[in-house]
Amino acid sequence: RRRRAHTCSSKESSPTMGPAAPADCGAAADRAEPGPSRGRERLPEAGYLIFGDSFSRIFSLVRHAEIGIKPYKGGSAKGLTKPGNTNREDIAKTLAQRPGTHTAVFVFGSVDVHMSYYYCKYGREPPEEIDLEAIARAYVAFVAGLPGPAQRLVVGAYPSSLIEAESVPKSVAAYGVLSEAQAARVDLADCSLAARQGRTRAFNAALRAACAEHAAVDFVDICDELLDPATLQLRPAYLDISTCNIHVVWETTILLWLQRLPWLRERTDSRFESRMRRSLSRYLRDKELEMAAKGIAITRVHESEGGGGGGSGEGSGGGDRAGAPCEVLETWLLDAASAAATTVSVNGEEAAVASDGTPPSFCAGEGGAGGVVEVPAGAALFAVCAALAA
Repeated sequence: RRRRAHTCSSKESSPTMGPAAPADCGAAADRAEPGPSRGRERLPEAGYLIFGDSFSRIFSLVRHAEIGIKPYKGGSAKGLTKPGNTNREDIAKTLAQRPGTHTAVFVFGSVDVHMSYYYCKYGREPPEEIDLEAIARAYVAFVAGLPGPAQRLVVGAYPSSLIEAESVPKSVAAYGVLSEAQAARVDLADCSLAARQGRTRAFNAALRAACAEHAAVDFVDICDELLDPATLQLRPAYLDISTCNIHVVWETTILLWLQRLPWLRERTDSRFESRMRRSLSRYLRDKELEMAAKGIAITRVHESEGGGGGGSGEGSGGGDRAGAPCEVLETWLLDAASAAATTVSVNGEEAAVASDGTPPSFCAGEGGAGGVVEVPAGAALFAVCAALAA
C-alpha cells in the first residue's frame, strides 16, 4: 500500500512515459494511495471533494465519509485549461452531479513547475519556456467556472524536495519526463534550489493573485512551513529518504494541513497523530528494505529514525525513538489456542495487532496472553511502535 520512491539508480528501471504528457509516474514509482484508489470509491454527495495530482493523495490519510479524493495520475494545471481534456471533463461532471458539495479542493501545479518546465525546455524541439503565470490564471479561471455552488480552494504547488542540483536531471529521467540523452543536456543552473523554489513561489503568487479575483475561490499553500528559509531545503521532517523522490513525506505533511484547514482537523480523532507516527515508521522500514534489496545505498535517514530531531508540533515523526528508555518485556500478545488478534494500548492509544500465532519479538509493558497490553505513561512511544511493526 506504500509508495516506492525513485532513488535514481541504474539498478531501477525507469517507468515508460510518452514525453507529450509529463507526469510524476506516481503509480509505478512513488507512494501509492493507501488501500483501494480513492478515485474508485464512492464520493460524498455533500462534503469535501479533493481533486489533484499525486500530491492530493496525502489527504487520503484522513478517512472520513464526508471527504472524497479523485487523484489524476500526472495531472497538470495546464491540462485543465484545455477544452476536451479528460481530467477537466471528469471534474466538471463530478461536481455537476454533486450540487451539495461544500468545498472543492484543487491540488494541481507541481507537475507544471517541477516536470513540465524541464520537458518544455529540454524535451521539445524547438525548446520553449513554459509560461507559468498564464497557466496559473487559466487554471484558476477553470476552477472558478465549474458548476455548482461549492466554495473552491486552490492549493499551491509544493516546493521542490530535491536537495542537490545534480539530482534533478536524474529525477526527471527516472520519472520518464526526459530521456537519458535529454536529461544529460539539462543546465545545472536551471536546477539550483534557488531557481526551483523561486519558480514554485512565483507560480503560487500568480495563483494567489488569480484567486483573489474570484469571490468563490480561496488559496492556501504551506511552502513557508515546509521550507527552511536559510537553506531553501525541505525541513528534515518532510524529506523522504530517497534522494530523487519529488514528493514530501505524507504523514508529517498531513499534520501541517490539519493546522491550516480546520474542517480537516475536525474530521480526525484524538488518535490520528499516533497513527501517523506508526504509519511513518512502517513506511520507512519498508522503503529501507526495498532499497537494500536492490543494493541501493541509503545515504539519508529521516529525522524520526535519529536521536534528537523533531517533536510532534509539526509532525516530525517523533524524534524520541532513541530517547528516554522504556521497560521492554518479551510478551505473548496472542491467545495461543485461538490465535486471535490482540488490541494493544500504547499510552492510551489502541491499535489492533494481528499475527499468525507467533508473538511479536517484544513489546513494552505488561499483559496476559490474549489480553490488552498497557504501556506505562512516559514510555518511549516510538520504541513501542517500532516493536509492534517488527
